[in-house]
Amino acid sequence: MTRKFPLSFGACFVAIALQAYAEEQTTLDTVTVNATEVKANQIKKTRKAIQEELIADNYDLVRYSTDVGISDNGRRNKGFAMRGVEGNRVGISVDGVNLPESEENSLYARYGNFNSSRLSIDPELVQGIDIMRGADSFNAGSGSLGGSVNYRTLGADDIILPGKKWGVLLKNGYASKNREWTHTVGTAYKDDKFDATLLYSYRNGHEMKSRGTGADILGSARGIPDPSHHKNHSYLAKIGYFITPAHRLSASFNAQKADNFVDEKSYQLAGLWRESHDISKRYNANVAYEYFPENSSWLSYLKTDLDWQKTNVGSKNYKGGYRYNADFTAYAGKSLIEIQDTSMNSRFMRASLRADLMPWETRFGSHQFTLRTGISQKDFDNSNEHEYPGVNSDGSNAKDSESIQHPVRTRSFFAQLQDNVVWNEIFSSQLGIRYDWDELVPQDLKAFCRACSRKPASNTFQSLSGSLGLDAQLNDIWKVGYNISTGFRIPTASEMYFSFNHPAGNWIPNPDLKAEQALNQSINIQAEHQLGTFGLNLYHTRYKNFLTEQESTYKKWNPFYNPYSASYGQQAYYTTIAQQAVNIDRARISGVELTSKVNLDQVISAIPQGWKFLANLGYAKGKLTGTEASLLSIQPIKVILGIGYEDPNDVWGLNFKGSYLGAKKAKDAQVVQYSANFVREVKAYPYLNGSAVLFDLYGFYKVNKNITLRAGIYNMFNRKYHTWDTLRGINKISTTDSVDKDGKGLERFYAPGRNFAGAIEIRF
Repeated sequence: MTRKFPLSFGACFVAIALQAYAEEQTTLDTVTVNATEVKANQIKKTRKAIQEELIADNYDLVRYSTDVGISDNGRRNKGFAMRGVEGNRVGISVDGVNLPESEENSLYARYGNFNSSRLSIDPELVQGIDIMRGADSFNAGSGSLGGSVNYRTLGADDIILPGKKWGVLLKNGYASKNREWTHTVGTAYKDDKFDATLLYSYRNGHEMKSRGTGADILGSARGIPDPSHHKNHSYLAKIGYFITPAHRLSASFNAQKADNFVDEKSYQLAGLWRESHDISKRYNANVAYEYFPENSSWLSYLKTDLDWQKTNVGSKNYKGGYRYNADFTAYAGKSLIEIQDTSMNSRFMRASLRADLMPWETRFGSHQFTLRTGISQKDFDNSNEHEYPGVNSDGSNAKDSESIQHPVRTRSFFAQLQDNVVWNEIFSSQLGIRYDWDELVPQDLKAFCRACSRKPASNTFQSLSGSLGLDAQLNDIWKVGYNISTGFRIPTASEMYFSFNHPAGNWIPNPDLKAEQALNQSINIQAEHQLGTFGLNLYHTRYKNFLTEQESTYKKWNPFYNPYSASYGQQAYYTTIAQQAVNIDRARISGVELTSKVNLDQVISAIPQGWKFLANLGYAKGKLTGTEASLLSIQPIKVILGIGYEDPNDVWGLNFKGSYLGAKKAKDAQVVQYSANFVREVKAYPYLNGSAVLFDLYGFYKVNKNITLRAGIYNMFNRKYHTWDTLRGINKISTTDSVDKDGKGLERFYAPGRNFAGAIEIRF
């Protein structure tokens, strides 16, 4: 009964809300809302929401979002999960520039020597976040198979108070869940011709706390999180100048350097220890020219951009053994054996053009065309440095360098055309088509590679994406719509070209991989009224050429076989396991998303203006074809209920929200694996989360126009629970982010218990 309560409550709420809307059409006047249109598949987090919800990272970002999760892998965040896919299948961009994909394979994931994190941006630098659920390659290109997340950086208007030309921002915040302090300082200036923005933010925190009560021991059975300490530096600079009212030049730069120091006490390799320094660096620069025609009969807007991006995702690992006295009765400290420095590097350049044409009035409606095109180049390479202290004959350190695969250069071109059409007072549509051309060209090795094959040939991908949206504004309140869109993802360099040969296991390259494809269809109903807002979105997504790493057995030639060994019974071939990225025929996922908000003062006149009630729900089901395995990244059902108050004069506000996190069922979490005897088995994923109900309380108070206080209490009743995102990131076979055979290490993977966050912001 407990599991059915939230869904039943939500269904009743929808029925009541629908009836209320129907009644309001005849009893209440409608209002015109001047706001940015939010599509049915879209979640928009404004600067106000980011601040009030005290969003400090991606986990906070999706806290109240249904059908959106995190691709979690212990201490390393690998991006987002939505519409049944995750990681590289969900695009992430900053001001429209895609961040690089995670280049990881399951071999090195087992050892944790490589930093598999997906890059992001500190919310302190962000004015808004757009989350598009569903295939979105028309807007975002390769990688937006299940959706996309675009961060829009701050501008001068976000710092300067109304009526002023310059402003200063000072902010300090604290979160108890990871003992993190945040310090932000910024300044900006803006007049009729010139604007400039400078901002710096610094984060200093520790490991995420766990509600678990496990033992403080070494190894995979460890019951509390590994100690860690992170320091993040973020920078933003923007400048713009109107040469004339019609011509504007601008330049921007934003960067982030994140260092995370981890004492891996859960490291599972007998008699050895490891301490890691995870490093993430990102540098983005942009130069743009904008043209605002004053008397053109055909051109409305023109913009050219030059973008540059450089990234480094790495990990410096210190490994060694434990020292004891002569009779091994007393611990004498650690001895350093190896320092391993691994890096995944990328460099990206792009030139792009956008042109918005003037509306074209025809007897078939009003058309406004937008053209975009661009050309880019991305270089990816891997470098690994090893240092062995004191092993040379003179006592000095030995050093060597190597790579695990060939560098790859990707050349890309895209062109797209979009038409926004207003057919009449009722019907409108958005039509778009996009062509992408991508060429992956492996380069010569820059360092020794012990397991690389010869340099592979180049591969070319051509993709055609489209988007079609049809909307009908039935009256001043109700709108219905249908949307169909496509997405694609070209394989990463690691998926296509990585190879490794070993008697215990093999990774086989697959240069014949096809690009993954997605077709998303959705039907939505939206309403907007004095009473509140309502949205219902039904979607169905089909994936084609779905790419996964497949484990299989095969016969491998025995290099030690000869007639003499054969006489002793040795075989010419032996059975071993091989991993290879392959295209599965298809996958599908269907789901429903419900969002609603009611202005309670419009329901009961005695309730003061400003009180609101909300109810959101997300539910999805899916299936892979061609395998018995499940789509583990499908989110369990999630329901958000809340009541809040915001003072009409914007002096203070308070929100109380309850979240129901559904359990992952065994039948929806099947995995395929091979036993030690090479027997293929289909089993339920061993670590399934139970359902949980959480309650949060957060709000703000403006002391005056210059000072704002914000605070929140999360998981108020100290509920002990796992999230599905965390559990599915546990490695089955690994020296890191794993648990012992009895599951004792699961204690350290519990979410934080009761925790609080607060911030003070000063603007003048």
